[in-house]
Amino acid sequence: MPKDEDRTHEEKSAPAATDESSEGTSGGSPPRVTVADALADFVQMFVDYVRQETDDLVKEKVVRPAQKAGQVVAFALAAAGVLFLGVGFMSAAALLVLADLMGWTAALTLVGLVLIACAGGFTYLRMKRMQR
Repeated sequence: MPKDEDRTHEEKSAPAATDESSEGTSGGSPPRVTVADALADFVQMFVDYVRQETDDLVKEKVVRPAQKAGQVVAFALAAAGVLFLGVGFMSAAALLVLADLMGWTAALTLVGLVLIACAGGFTYLRMKRMQR
């Protein structure tokens, strides 16, 4: 029986056998980094960098100019709406005044001709300016 006691004593005093794969993950030594892990980290870092740079580039070159253009168009539409409303009221007032002086048929014809002439003149000037 002394052999059994020696065997248990030897088992208690012997260090535990460990695998090399589990050695790097526990204890005080840092984990081993494989080439595949390093390559995956590099690719992820590159992808993050490219994503950030393209995001900044798109914001600078596309989004901001589009926002400015949208604001200009919105303002132009609002101004055009107010202008058309004013032209409509002025036309109605001119029509009422001219109807008393020369009759409805002549007043409608005169107001219509003035509106058409103004629209044609502004269109001609705008097209001439755009061709420069």
